[in-house]
Amino acid sequence: MINENRLLNEFIELVSVPCPSKDEKAEAELIMTKLRALGLEPEMDNAHEKTGGTCGNVWAYVKGTVENAPTLLFEAHMDSVAPTTGTKVVRKNGVLYSDGTTTLGGDDKVGVASMLEAVRALKEDGVRHGDIQLLFTVSEEIGCLGVVNLDKAKIKADYGYCMDIGGAMGEITYAAPKLYDIYVTVKGKAAHAGIAPEEGVNAIMLAAAALAKLPAYGRIDAETTFNIGMFNAGIGTNIVCPEAKFVIDMRSLNVSKLEKLKDDTMALIKETVEAGKGQVEFEVVEGCPAVELSKDHPCIELAKRAAENLGFKVELKTTGGCSDGNYLCGYGLPCGLLATGMSNVHTTEEYLKESDLYDTARWIYETVKAAAEK
Repeated sequence: MINENRLLNEFIELVSVPCPSKDEKAEAELIMTKLRALGLEPEMDNAHEKTGGTCGNVWAYVKGTVENAPTLLFEAHMDSVAPTTGTKVVRKNGVLYSDGTTTLGGDDKVGVASMLEAVRALKEDGVRHGDIQLLFTVSEEIGCLGVVNLDKAKIKADYGYCMDIGGAMGEITYAAPKLYDIYVTVKGKAAHAGIAPEEGVNAIMLAAAALAKLPAYGRIDAETTFNIGMFNAGIGTNIVCPEAKFVIDMRSLNVSKLEKLKDDTMALIKETVEAGKGQVEFEVVEGCPAVELSKDHPCIELAKRAAENLGFKVELKTTGGCSDGNYLCGYGLPCGLLATGMSNVHTTEEYLKESDLYDTARWIYETVKAAAEK
C-alpha cells in the first residue's frame, strides 16, 4: 500500500523546487515526469496564455479497471506563497518544518505528493478501481487563476476532491462561500484646503460617512463575513480630496443572503455619498462561486465511508475560505474538500505532521477503492 518513505522523499523533492505563482514551470515538468513514470500521458493546458504564467495546468487520466464506477477527480495546486525558493525541510519528532527562511510548501505539496503516491500504490497493489482524473493547477494563491482559466470540457469526473485545506484526517468540507469583491470609487471635488476648502467636496469624508453607516462588519453571522480590505485616497495634504477608493470583501454560504447584502450595501453607500454632494461608482467582481453540497451527497458519503474504513474520526464542516474547489463546483462538478493536516500555512512557521502526509495518501487510495466497491 502507501510507501511512507517514498512518499516522504517525494514530498521533500517537490517542495525543494521553486514554484511561485505564475512561475510553476519547473514544478510542472517534475510532476509530468513522475506521471509518465506511472505509465500515464499527462497534458498541460494553455491556462498560462491567459494568466501570464510560465506554464498551464497539468492533467492526467488513469484508466479504470471497473466499469460503472464513478469517475473521481483529485485536485491540488502547484504554486506556494513566498518565500518559496530554497526550501529545506527539517524533520523533528515526526513533524516537517522548513528551516525558517521559507514557507514549507505543504500548501499544497501535501496534496500533490499524496495524489502521486496514491495512484502509484493503486497500480502496484493491482487494486480494482474506476477512472481517475488528476489535476494540478497553477496560480491558486493569487486568485485561483489556473482553475478559472481551465477548459471546463476537460472535466470528465462524477465527483471531485480538492486536496487543499487544513484540519485533521476525517474532516470533510462540504460547503464554502460565494465571494464578491466590490471596488468602490467615491468622487468629490478638489479645492485648495487652505484658501477655499468650502468649494471642495472631500471624498475621504464621504467614504468615511458611508462606512460609518454600515450596520455591521467582520462576522455578520454564522455564515456571512464582510471586510473592508483596502483604502486609498488623497493627492496632497493641502488639497480637498477629490477621490477615495476602497474594496469590500463579502462572502456567505447562503447565496441569496449574499445577494441581498451586496445590493443593500451598495444602496446605502450611494445614498450617503450623494447626500454629501458626491458621486460613487461600483465595480462588482464575483470572486468565486459557492461550494454547495448536502451532507448526504454521494460525493461526501464516499469520502466519509473511506475515512471510516481507515479509522478516521469523521467530521463534516463548512469553511469561510475559498479554493479551487469553489470553481470546480461552479463548473458543475460536485467537489468536496478533504483535510490534509497542513498547519500555519502562508508563514515561515508552517508545519505538517508526517502521519498526516501518509494518511492523506491513504485517504485518496481508500476513496478510489471504495468507489469501485459501491
